[in-house]
Formats: sequence, C-alpha cells, structure tokens
Amino acid sequence: MNEDEVICPCIGTTVRDIMDAVENGADTVEDIQAATNAGTVCGACISDIEALLAKLKK
Repeated sequence: MNEDEVICPCIGTTVRDIMDAVENGADTVEDIQAATNAGTVCGACISDIEALLAKLKK
C-alpha cells in the first residue's frame, strides 16, 4: 500500500491521511469524512475509503 497514493482527488487526501485518521479514532466512513473531508465533494472515492478502512481495521 502506497501511503502517498491519493484516495480523494477532490480534496487531495492520501492513504496516509486516512491511516492517521484511523489511528486517531476514526472508525467509519463518516468519521474519515469528518477528519479529512475525503469523500465530501463528489463522493466517487467513498468505495475506496470503505475498502481502505476495512483493510486498516483487520
């Protein structure tokens, strides 16, 4: 997993940004959105956020 990969191009949120949010307690897509703003513009990355969150929660 490339931590510099952009998950949300609208905001520029990277895998590392989402990892940091999860490490700081984000547990749902909504938590990720609140912490990073990822997925709040066009929503096209929501499935990518869900998949990454599932991987990180294992």
